[in-house]
Amino acid sequence: MTYPTPIYTPPPAAPQRPTRFGALAWTAVILGIVGVVGSWVIFLNNLTAIAAFVGIVLGVIALFGTRKVLAAVGVVLCVLAIVLTVVAQQAAVKELDKILGGDVNQGQVGAPGETARQDAIAENPTWGKRYSWANGLSVDVAAPVACTPGQYAAPPNIARAVKFEITITNGTSAAFETALMSVGTDAQFNGQKADMVFDSSGGCDSTFDSATVLPGKTYTFHVAYAVGAQPGEMQLVFEPTFNSDKAAFVGQA
Repeated sequence: MTYPTPIYTPPPAAPQRPTRFGALAWTAVILGIVGVVGSWVIFLNNLTAIAAFVGIVLGVIALFGTRKVLAAVGVVLCVLAIVLTVVAQQAAVKELDKILGGDVNQGQVGAPGETARQDAIAENPTWGKRYSWANGLSVDVAAPVACTPGQYAAPPNIARAVKFEITITNGTSAAFETALMSVGTDAQFNGQKADMVFDSSGGCDSTFDSATVLPGKTYTFHVAYAVGAQPGEMQLVFEPTFNSDKAAFVGQA
């Protein structure tokens, strides 16, 4: 009696386990790479930072899936992209402030007639010193002298007044219009505003007026201020053009 030969049938293969949140993990990685690459491109990095933030959210969700390592890489890249964007934007703002901010005393300070040095001295000049801007324009402020205001001087009720002799030297290659210069409009005495004296009949008359200073020439004028009854610290600030560096002179008056 013949028996049939049994046919071996292999067991069915186990179904492949589906990948959970794998697409989100890859998306987080891609957005992180885009964010890192675009973080140094000003104006564009705002968009890449937003993309990196979205990548963080997707990466965190993907951490609960099957591609945990890939999701973690995506989150790290996205966080790095946002950090680099902040650093780049802060550097850009700082550089813009240098250009447009009109920093005080970024030129050269020295004695009148002294050759301007290449390295700028950060300290505030005082009376008898010269401040030179990078373009060659310079200003000298002599020590203040007491003056007696007339009966109709303004402001009224002046306790004491001092007058400064100021000299502008045009070391540039073009004519300079003094009307462009801001001269002591924010003067201070002992930390408070010092008013400019207008006196047509007394000894505190101010002679500053619009003038054209040719290259290599100087222009000298006087400005008087009302100060306190007792001597104190005086501050005068000069700005040759709008948004240029400011020269702040500080001394006793």
